[in-house]
Amino acid sequence: MQQPESYPYWHMTRVMPSVIMGFCCMVGIPGNVVVLIVVGRKFESGNFNMRLMLNLALCDLMVLLCLPLVINNLLRNWDLGSAACKLLFFLIYCSLNGSVLTITLLSVQRYVQVLYPHSWARLGRMGEEALLLSLWGLAGFIASPAFSVLDVKTYDNRQSCTWHYQNLRQEMAILLVQTLLGFVVPCCILVTSYFYLHKRVSQAALFRQRRLTKLVTCIVVSFFCFWTPLHLFNLLALVNLAVQNEVVENVCDSAWNILMGFTIINSCLNPFLYAFASSGIPRASPHPTST
Repeated sequence: MQQPESYPYWHMTRVMPSVIMGFCCMVGIPGNVVVLIVVGRKFESGNFNMRLMLNLALCDLMVLLCLPLVINNLLRNWDLGSAACKLLFFLIYCSLNGSVLTITLLSVQRYVQVLYPHSWARLGRMGEEALLLSLWGLAGFIASPAFSVLDVKTYDNRQSCTWHYQNLRQEMAILLVQTLLGFVVPCCILVTSYFYLHKRVSQAALFRQRRLTKLVTCIVVSFFCFWTPLHLFNLLALVNLAVQNEVVENVCDSAWNILMGFTIINSCLNPFLYAFASSGIPRASPHPTST
């Protein structure tokens, strides 16, 4: 999380995201635990849909469990040391990106399984395992800059876990990678998958698992709603690194924590989307031939 040095600890840019994240913890932690229990009871090792739902709930839960320390960092003094600072935010960004990539894979899986069921069946269990491992590997790669640019800094007689870029090029490179791999590329895949899916659905038989498709659609829509504002500001910050406008820089710094808190709402919303649609989700065969 960004820590603008000029803002006191009880400034709106610290209090508002802290309130939002506190609410997300109270609502989202029990919600995602319930999802893990419910999906776990229905779980079949060959049902990739359920494995992705479990993965999404796990990603969201990991983010939410880290938030009390983030709130403490915003409002109080960070006294856990540099290693804990780096590890905490690596886990947060890895889990957030894991959530985004899981949503992307859910959409791709819907597309392939609906339109090319036999192709998905040929992927097999090993192929699905490789997809999940690749998902977490990419999420870890996107989050890896946390180890090099996050550290503890002292100002106003307080210690804070915050970003320390070595130079402008490093900041631009990290922002660009996070924006492209964490949002732009997943968005392009999501839009393409759903465009061709719905284009072909009108010519196909109705889904046998319409509730599951509805659930995935709701999750994707909520992703766009809650993630787009943050990454629009990231793009604005990236452009501003080239033009160096102080007013724009102050706007981006002051808005970033608030937008990040708004984005994390998505992690506590997914369980309610699941609850809304899951009553009609049947137990699927390991490699269904239709949806």
